[in-house]
Amino acid sequence: MDQATRRLLSTVYAPAPAQRPWSLEEILPGVALRYFSLGRWALVEALRLASAGPGKKVLLPGYLCREVVASVRALGAEPVFYQVTPGFELAVPPKDLPEACAIMAADFFGFSQDLAPFEEYCRRTGALLIEDNAHGLFSRDGQGRALGCRAPLGVFSLRKTLPLPNGGALAVNDPSLAGRVAPELPFLPQGAGRRGLLRSLAPLFGARGVWSLIHLSRRWRALRTGCEIPPPDPEGEERISGGPEPCAELGRPLLVLDPAQEAARRRSLYGFCEELLSGIGIRPVFKSLPEGTVPYVFPYRASGQALDKSEERLNRQGLSSLPWPDLPQAVAPTAPAYYQDVRGVHFLW
Repeated sequence: MDQATRRLLSTVYAPAPAQRPWSLEEILPGVALRYFSLGRWALVEALRLASAGPGKKVLLPGYLCREVVASVRALGAEPVFYQVTPGFELAVPPKDLPEACAIMAADFFGFSQDLAPFEEYCRRTGALLIEDNAHGLFSRDGQGRALGCRAPLGVFSLRKTLPLPNGGALAVNDPSLAGRVAPELPFLPQGAGRRGLLRSLAPLFGARGVWSLIHLSRRWRALRTGCEIPPPDPEGEERISGGPEPCAELGRPLLVLDPAQEAARRRSLYGFCEELLSGIGIRPVFKSLPEGTVPYVFPYRASGQALDKSEERLNRQGLSSLPWPDLPQAVAPTAPAYYQDVRGVHFLW
């Protein structure tokens, strides 16, 4: 292994701190932001602006983390799921979608979603388009536009990119909606939590060492509960855990990482994982990594022996993958196979 690769792997899960304070407003200029503890709370506010409530429908992609459904139910609205293709684009002609007060388009794993069919749907029905950019804080589309800023409203899950105790944000991109946004919530101190502890250990033990600790904890959990990964919250679709107040770190300039360095780190790790897992039968979810895309994970499809081989290769480098997502209960029983075989190699604890 050459020195450049060693340096790259030493930064897995533990990005270098920024050299100067910066703010999210710097990378999303001209965008009105409201902060929350979770992207799910930001989605609640987005849906409130869309007048979601009892008797109203909200269209969501069927390929979705089940906990997102709780944002819709928090307002008493009805979640309705549309199908996506294996490439995670809209699989249904816009004219065939039922009328709803809002439709959510997701930039899965930080890759740009084509918003044109969603915009066509909104022109026909008057629905409000919400861009779910939980995975791609630093990503841009082919025209250089920041993901999460291309629709009237955008939702971010900042904690998936920034090493913070929590963090979500709502981007209000339509000036006509700005005056209706709820006031900023108080920023509350939060503990570092398990992920913060793991990141603090990474410089001491390296990615392999910390992965070994995670592996041992998963084995211990499996012995106690029969499951290596904590099972989903049975009430996760009905309620959002914790309050909506964001962590105190979001109320001041950030020093947690350097945006440009982090974008380069994630793109380099994506390329490393793609090469590492080549030739064993896995299938990357996306055919290429477009310029401007800053990936959340390296997403790939694998099963059987290919899955075993991929985990073996990843583990040797101090890496691991997890399946994503836990599908909503209304989707899981009839979900197509390509909803169920996706795994992601994570670049942040």
